[in-house]
Amino acid sequence: MITYKYRLYTTKKTCSIDAMLRECAYVWNHALALQRRYYKLFKKFIPYVRMAKHFTKTYERNLIHSQTLQEILERQDNAFQRFFKHLSKRPPKFRKSEDFTTLVFKGKGGYSLSGNIFKINRINKTYKFSLSRPYECNVKTLSVKRTPMGEYYIVIVTDANAKHHRKTHDGASVGVDFGLKTYMTLSTGERLTQPQYLRSNLVELRRLSRNHSKKQMGSNNREQARLALCKLHNKIVNQRRDYQWKLAHAMCREYDNIFLEDLVLTGMCRKWGRKMGDYAHGEFLQILQQVAEKYGCNVIKVSKWFASSRLCTCGYKNDDLSLRDRSWVCPQCGAEHDRDVHAANNILGEGIRLLESRGKTTMASAIGHLR
Repeated sequence: MITYKYRLYTTKKTCSIDAMLRECAYVWNHALALQRRYYKLFKKFIPYVRMAKHFTKTYERNLIHSQTLQEILERQDNAFQRFFKHLSKRPPKFRKSEDFTTLVFKGKGGYSLSGNIFKINRINKTYKFSLSRPYECNVKTLSVKRTPMGEYYIVIVTDANAKHHRKTHDGASVGVDFGLKTYMTLSTGERLTQPQYLRSNLVELRRLSRNHSKKQMGSNNREQARLALCKLHNKIVNQRRDYQWKLAHAMCREYDNIFLEDLVLTGMCRKWGRKMGDYAHGEFLQILQQVAEKYGCNVIKVSKWFASSRLCTCGYKNDDLSLRDRSWVCPQCGAEHDRDVHAANNILGEGIRLLESRGKTTMASAIGHLR
């Protein structure tokens, strides 16, 4: 599947999209109230099929399409299932209308597309969007999304197969060690630093935040201050994502096998706070996995319990190593190790061992980086 995202031109007619989103929020809250009342009476959960039948018979839709209503109920059902399976900490909650930002159409029902013209059949209104590139094949889902800045986008998911990109080095492998002082260190000895976009804009963020808090609640000035603050946050996010996407493409073009450490990101964020959030290692891992699928690369995670920085090549384990020690000398063989580079090399070795045990590669192809 391939996803396309286009900017929707904001006009007076986009107010009707806000009205549809308000009705979506009403459906969500009404279904959640039914679930809570039913559980209070019978100690049971209403399954999705039964809830959908109930809404089909009793609810009179004014603006939203039937498939959009079903998607909202299905989304809520999935949220409850995740809670029951202990994948989320809390059940779904009631939502304000301004917090409901996505309108979903499945298949070809409820809308029509013609060039850069998008029409919602239920309300008989047409909208123009910026067709930056043509979408291919059949449309599976179409979503209308509203950002905190009041901008509108349509996201089209098609059934087209993703095109694989060319690689420059077949068979090459690399180990990656994430850090705080350096964004990441490769087993080749290369150190990559990511600009801290949040830190560089922190003074301006604080100024805009103070300006927003001083404005009167509900006034136009407060809304303008909120938009200015959202604009700066959006700029920081876009800068970070641009760097991470370019880095992921560069790594996947260069290497066939990428070995990473399975980090406990929540614990690291609690310990180091803002800097971990600014680096956004978790977001980069998701981007890297998406890009690796296009290039046909392997992204392998090494166990978080693997002592990558403490193990020497001779087998000695340095249990006294602290975070302050950036280099150390093995008392058994006398080898001197740079902490980050040595950790990346150990991750590379452990990753090759995991690949060999799975039978996906041979030693000759896995150590192609030595050629």
